[in-house]
Amino acid sequence: MRLKHLSNVLKKLFIGIFASTFFVSSASSQQTDPVLVQSEILYRQGKYEQAIQILADRLKIAEQKKETKLKTIIYNSIGKSYSQLGKSIEALKNYQTAARMADEQNDQASLGKIEENIGALYEEQKNFGQALIHYQKAEVIAREIKDESLLADIYNNTGIIYEQQLKYPLALENYQKALQVYQKLKKTDRIALSLNNMGIVYKFLGNYSKALSFYTQSLKYSELLGDNFLIAANLNNIGNVYAMLKDYPQAIRYNTKSLALARSIGATNIIVEALSSLADDYAGKGDFKNAYRWNQQFIKVNNDYINLESSKKLAELQTLYQTEKQNRQIDHLKQNGQINALKLKAQALLIQRQNYQLFFISIILIISLGLGYSLYHIQQIKQLKKHAEAIRQTQNQERSRIAKDMHDDIGSGLSKITLMAASATARLQNHTLESSEITNIARVSKDLVENMRDLIWVLNPENATLDNLTSRIREYCSDYLETCAVAAEIDIQDEIPCLKISQQVQRNLFLTLKEALHNCIKHADCNSVSIKLTYTNQLLTIIIADNGKGFDINHLKGKGNGLRNMKYRITAIGGEFESLSHLEAGTTTIIKITQEKLQNTLPV
Repeated sequence: MRLKHLSNVLKKLFIGIFASTFFVSSASSQQTDPVLVQSEILYRQGKYEQAIQILADRLKIAEQKKETKLKTIIYNSIGKSYSQLGKSIEALKNYQTAARMADEQNDQASLGKIEENIGALYEEQKNFGQALIHYQKAEVIAREIKDESLLADIYNNTGIIYEQQLKYPLALENYQKALQVYQKLKKTDRIALSLNNMGIVYKFLGNYSKALSFYTQSLKYSELLGDNFLIAANLNNIGNVYAMLKDYPQAIRYNTKSLALARSIGATNIIVEALSSLADDYAGKGDFKNAYRWNQQFIKVNNDYINLESSKKLAELQTLYQTEKQNRQIDHLKQNGQINALKLKAQALLIQRQNYQLFFISIILIISLGLGYSLYHIQQIKQLKKHAEAIRQTQNQERSRIAKDMHDDIGSGLSKITLMAASATARLQNHTLESSEITNIARVSKDLVENMRDLIWVLNPENATLDNLTSRIREYCSDYLETCAVAAEIDIQDEIPCLKISQQVQRNLFLTLKEALHNCIKHADCNSVSIKLTYTNQLLTIIIADNGKGFDINHLKGKGNGLRNMKYRITAIGGEFESLSHLEAGTTTIIKITQEKLQNTLPV
């Protein structure tokens, strides 16, 4: 059961709660509009569908009366409600409409808040690059107009990105800066939000008592505000801390309350997290039947909530929005006379002249190409034959490698499960079966599923790029180390180029890192692990270090098969492998490979 991995992915969707802006309390004359006030009340109660309905009705009236400023506020508010329902496409459409109106009115205050909301939407979709771009735009505007509240919201949301990148000191620093501003402005709802987010950081730092303290404070503020979304989030967070303390009855009680409230308000992101938490709670309690039942519900809801198609649609909408914005700018320049008819006509004549020149050049080129084509065609036939033979040989080699991987990873795992199951069956008949034997079968099955998943990922040619490999390494390290009782520092360079690499390089690098990380946890007896990945000057460098018991590399005497396997994999693809270790001084593994070797498949 991949409960821990899935839980880790989804905790970031809401536990670090985004500071999105409703901006009903605008300085404009619409600030007392009763529909906007009522929609904000419904939003805080988690009645997002009702809020959207009354805002849509009010929007029709605003369009008839040409209340442009009010329309901007309404579109932004509708987008925020759709975001809470997990409907990211509808949310982005409304945000972009609001941003377009604010831009046309030169309403920088509203535009800054909308940019922040779009950033939060992308952050929910794990598109941190786009999220930071919009946060930076919002921050520039906030500093220009000296909007402290908006600046604090950006601190909060930036903190969430650092939290998801496991940079907890930076996350805590941003949350504290946001909290100070909210306390100064006496913004109760934002204070509750900051307290919740700070509780998360202390939870991941292992300070559970402090985490519970912050969550409890946040829960009290949320209940005073009647903010059902934040109440449900805090209940789930408290339940997760009790689970980490292995107080599973308390964890189940809080997470069950969170799920019921989240379902009542249709908060899909919290529903996903609560289902995952309940599956973990029952698994920890040893009730695997209920754990499986909750996990099946979690998988179904999660697949509906986060999917690649939504991400593609978001990207398409963003591209369309930018194109429309550029077209409006061109139209504006035309209206102001900055592009005049005489220049357009002169450009048209110049283009026509260039077209004639290109035509005559093209005729000459076609004749030249025709003369050379016959010679080229003969050579091409020979090359095609050679290429076909090379492809055939490569395919045979690839089939052999896939068969070997399937036999080594999957075949051995299935054989082990078969033997363990047969033993458990015999002991069950003798009434001597122990729960640890079932747990061992479950563990081996989980490892087998993970190995199959990694094998499928490696075999997919679309994943054979350096940025995809880096993302997979980051995801694997976070998931693997989350369940281990060690302090982890993951420092992976954010900007990695989309460089096409060979599948052999992709496979060997990933498997070597897995084995090195496994050695740190299983054999080094360490309490701290660090992983660093950089790509500079066309050189990829990966460093895995621990503070464990180490070993004397000169006295392995044939026992270091794992070390030799890792070195073989890296040297086989033209890289450099080095393992530095001393007794009681930890171990450091260093892998280096140039861009040229990354893109070439070397013979094994």
